[in-house]
Amino acid sequence: MEETTTENTVTENTFIQDKKDKILAIVIIALSVILIALFVFFMLERAENKEHIAAIHQEKTELEQELADLSHHYDELKSNNDTLNERLLMEQEKIATLLDKMKKFRDNSYAEINRYKKEIGTLKTVLRSYVVQIDSLNQLNQKLAKENTEVRKQMTWVRERNKRLESQQKDMKEVIARASALKTENFIVYPVNKKDKETNWKKCFNLKAEFVITKNITAKRGERMIYLRLKRPDDKVIAFSERSFFKYQNVSLTYSAKREITYEGERLEVAIYWPNDGSLTSGKYTAELFNDNEIIGSTEFFLK
Repeated sequence: MEETTTENTVTENTFIQDKKDKILAIVIIALSVILIALFVFFMLERAENKEHIAAIHQEKTELEQELADLSHHYDELKSNNDTLNERLLMEQEKIATLLDKMKKFRDNSYAEINRYKKEIGTLKTVLRSYVVQIDSLNQLNQKLAKENTEVRKQMTWVRERNKRLESQQKDMKEVIARASALKTENFIVYPVNKKDKETNWKKCFNLKAEFVITKNITAKRGERMIYLRLKRPDDKVIAFSERSFFKYQNVSLTYSAKREITYEGERLEVAIYWPNDGSLTSGKYTAELFNDNEIIGSTEFFLK
């Protein structure tokens, strides 16, 4: 009976031990499955994180390139407006600052990437606004340049027209001056005695210059001064006095004698006398008549 009880106890213990072993095996298997699952999950998570970081790095690289392109676009923008140029420079400084921040930031935050995207989007919007402004300014400058070109052409045309008019006026004045200048004929010079009779040069009391002022309805009426200028055979001018000068073509010339006449546009006979001062010699002389800045007569005569 005791042997049977002992045998039953052993059998029962064996059964319990087997049961414990089975439970332990199940637990070990379960833990193994959990560990394997965790390992697989970890590996999958790690792979996903690598892809995540690679994607962030790719976007970061693309954003850095966009910033570099933006900076290049700002470099290409040109304006003659100083205020606008200062604003462009400020935007370029913002780009440089943002690019420096991006180079320092780690590739582990989509939130940071999204913030940079937003800032770059703002910079792009500002760039487009500046492009529009500068394009408008360039168009305005081109329009103004075209208008200035037209104005310069008109000014050139006006200047050329004024020059032509001035030239025409000058020519007309010269024509009028020539037309209104006194003209002489029958200009002769000869020595006379005290009785105003022609004589030889040794008995000369005066040299008498005779001439006729022709009719000229365009000539100025009134008092006119006629200057007589005599040159001796040695080409020296016979002066009336040390102060006997008159203006001709902006030059002071010496006169030998002068006479004031009253001219009314009709034919007028005139005589001018030069009193002999004893300086006469034989030879060929030249005589010239001047009035109002014009030479109105010239002749040669001989004293023998």
